[in-house]
Amino acid sequence: MDRVDTKFVMPTYLLPEMLMRLQEHYTALQIGDNRCFLYNSTYFDTPDRLFYKMHHSGRLNRYKVRVRHYVDSDLRFLEVKFKNNKGRTEKNRIKLRSGFSGHLEDHGEFLSSLRVPQFDQLSPTLNNQYHRIALASEQRAERLTIDLNLANQPVPSSRGPVFQSQLTILELKQARMNRTSPFFDVIKALKIRPSGFSKYCMGLAMAASEANVKYNRFKPLMHRLKRVCNYNGLEGATC
Repeated sequence: MDRVDTKFVMPTYLLPEMLMRLQEHYTALQIGDNRCFLYNSTYFDTPDRLFYKMHHSGRLNRYKVRVRHYVDSDLRFLEVKFKNNKGRTEKNRIKLRSGFSGHLEDHGEFLSSLRVPQFDQLSPTLNNQYHRIALASEQRAERLTIDLNLANQPVPSSRGPVFQSQLTILELKQARMNRTSPFFDVIKALKIRPSGFSKYCMGLAMAASEANVKYNRFKPLMHRLKRVCNYNGLEGATC
């Protein structure tokens, strides 16, 4: 899983139009009769939020560590994402051992092999949940993931999840950047431009008072989200 990712954020009401325009170019992942799958993720970080700070400062060669539960297939993986200084994303994962307790001590060898910094200090920082539609083009060796109904909850938290139900996150995954993809024509016609969006970092930033993190670097994107989908308030609001 070594790829170039391009992300977009759009209001969910545009999703039917986008899917209609893409239907001749992609196939959709389907299991049984289902094409929309539920994902639960728990992100891990150090006590001083090292991974979050790496992203907030714009540093490359940065990590994300999460446990992802693919609810419909009831599979759980420990996943490590590494974005290098060439803008490529590498993702490695292993299936969780049975009886996983929510702590990563039993998987230290895996984390060490990927040079994850301070892996022995990691603890849950954010829980999130969303539905995903996955499209693929074998001809162009690319995938498009569409994440909607996003909900985030910092750990620990004294209140319920923060919902962004009118927000849809798009991520085009390519072996190498290729702007001749029909997806770029469709998204341009819908007047949506590329936008960095980390579900982990934005999940914490959107609940900043609860998570006790800086989010200055993310303010331009958060203000843009207000304009895109009438997102009211940066803390604990529902989009």
